[in-house]
Amino acid sequence: MWEAPEVTISDPGSGLPAFLARFDILEFNSLPASHLYCFGPPYGNFLHFSLLVEGLSLLEGLFKVHGDFTSGFRGGVFLGNILMELLCAVLISLRNSSLDSLSEDRLLEWRGVVQDLIEVKFNLSFLLEHLRSLAHMLFQR
Repeated sequence: MWEAPEVTISDPGSGLPAFLARFDILEFNSLPASHLYCFGPPYGNFLHFSLLVEGLSLLEGLFKVHGDFTSGFRGGVFLGNILMELLCAVLISLRNSSLDSLSEDRLLEWRGVVQDLIEVKFNLSFLLEHLRSLAHMLFQR
């Protein structure tokens, strides 16, 4: 089993460069969507996926700006529904967070989910770049 190399940020003076070194390591998400956000019914449709209504407006906003970011995904609807739920959890968690509540751990959790989604060919590199810019803001506080 592949394990990520351990990168420890022990020197607070190293700040952003050390964090970005860890940020750039490929680490797959090991957290369920409920770790980021707990959804409740009802369900709705986005493209050919079925997911909770709560995340629909966020997905539609991404679609409007970035087009069909799922077009490269070749998995089935069942897997797609699970992945879309994870994406919604990240988007809602991002929406509900402020710069004051932002932490390195939370950024890395979001990054792990986005990396998973990119790995299965969701075109979400723009979201990874957004998280990177949040990291810059976090270390400029």
